[in-house]
Amino acid sequence: MINKVMAYVEKHNMFEENDYVVAGVSGGADSVCLLFVLQEIRKRIPIEIHVVHINHGIRQEAGEDAAYVASLCEHFGLPFTLVEEDVAKLAKEQKLSEEEAGRQVRYRAFYQVLAKEACGRKGKIAVAHNSNDCAETTLFHLFRGSGLKGLSGIRPVRDRVVRPILCLERVEIEAYLEQNQIHYCIDKTNFEDNYTRNRIRHHILPYAEQEICQGAVAHVTEACEKISDAYDFLEDMVKEAFHQCVKVENKKYHINAQLLAGIHKTLKSYLLLEVISQAAGRHKDIEGIHVEQVENLFNKQSGRQLHLPYGLCAVREYEGVCIAKNEAFKPKALAEYVIDEEKKRLLEQGEVLSIPLDNDNKLEIRLFCGIKEENIIAKTYTKWFDYDKIKGNILVRGRRTGDYLTINQKHERKTLKAFFIDEKIPKEERDCSYLVTEDSHVIWIVGNRISSYYKVSRDTKNIMEIKYIGGFKDGRTC
Repeated sequence: MINKVMAYVEKHNMFEENDYVVAGVSGGADSVCLLFVLQEIRKRIPIEIHVVHINHGIRQEAGEDAAYVASLCEHFGLPFTLVEEDVAKLAKEQKLSEEEAGRQVRYRAFYQVLAKEACGRKGKIAVAHNSNDCAETTLFHLFRGSGLKGLSGIRPVRDRVVRPILCLERVEIEAYLEQNQIHYCIDKTNFEDNYTRNRIRHHILPYAEQEICQGAVAHVTEACEKISDAYDFLEDMVKEAFHQCVKVENKKYHINAQLLAGIHKTLKSYLLLEVISQAAGRHKDIEGIHVEQVENLFNKQSGRQLHLPYGLCAVREYEGVCIAKNEAFKPKALAEYVIDEEKKRLLEQGEVLSIPLDNDNKLEIRLFCGIKEENIIAKTYTKWFDYDKIKGNILVRGRRTGDYLTINQKHERKTLKAFFIDEKIPKEERDCSYLVTEDSHVIWIVGNRISSYYKVSRDTKNIMEIKYIGGFKDGRTC
């Protein structure tokens, strides 16, 4: 059995010389076997072992388990850390199952000990999953509904976590311990059917082994490895598709509809899953139904949206779908500035008004006398206007209901909302665009269209020049 484990460890490059290995040892059969296996491994690969035991505070006999693991460490001369945590209380506070809360406590403790004790050396966390655990996990995900990732079971190596005895079935582990007369603790809760995984362990897998096919566990594990290899290949394809179809700006994930339509439907689903997961910052609880909802959103009109887990929102844009946290779609309140009669007199006296905007951008406004029509400049961020047509206050602000602009020499009007829609300007850009207005009449959408009514003509006597100075595209500040 040791040779089998060594071959598995070498196949997956689990350990290197002088690795500092934090081993999670509960005292049960699997983890005790892991500890003895690690002792054999260190004879061939020089590694340093530090044992961590977690007392979840759930079982009365948990203290006996901790004492037994401590005695094993004393026997082998290994450093031992005991972590005690009220998992039931933590689960209630964080609204988690006790199983999930316990898993979080364990891995947090493993990483903390590793960070404290490794002292700059390469570190690994060894845990005691076996092939039965892998089969149980795969069936659990299959029954709940899962993609390839869930069906790939438990990985032998994930980041710093290694699973040296994942190649062993539970019967092999128990046989090894019995043959070597190695004692281990028995967790009575493992014989209960309170957890779904326990029901799979006690009823489904034994039935499969006895009534369907001897070696069922091994066959499921082998299938997991093949699915895992296929998923690794698919992940590489997803990364390439992500680079082609997705643009990330300010934590917003913009998915181009036209480019997405050109990829295979299977790849499309996994790409959308990856985008949602990245935006959420985690993969847990992101399911097929969420991917399907986002995919359907591409067939809806611009502006439609849906809410996803972890406070995410998906919004249909003109060119595709944008996914981000809800707060990213809330319009930013733009500062408002009024050029009243007093400030207009300063302009008329030759002063240049500087109006600060957000992010160190600004507008500079000045007046000068008329100019020949052929000399009128046409620049994106510097505009000239007929000052004599402005009778009221000049406002620099964000959009409001009722805003409009004049679209031609006939003085026909169009609402600002209709203009934005016709120009296919995304909603979040509309909320971030500064306007120069006279009451509700838009003089200039900064960085965009000016109103025809205020255009300079051969009859213009006084010209108002407004120059936008800043680094943001189209006058947008967020």
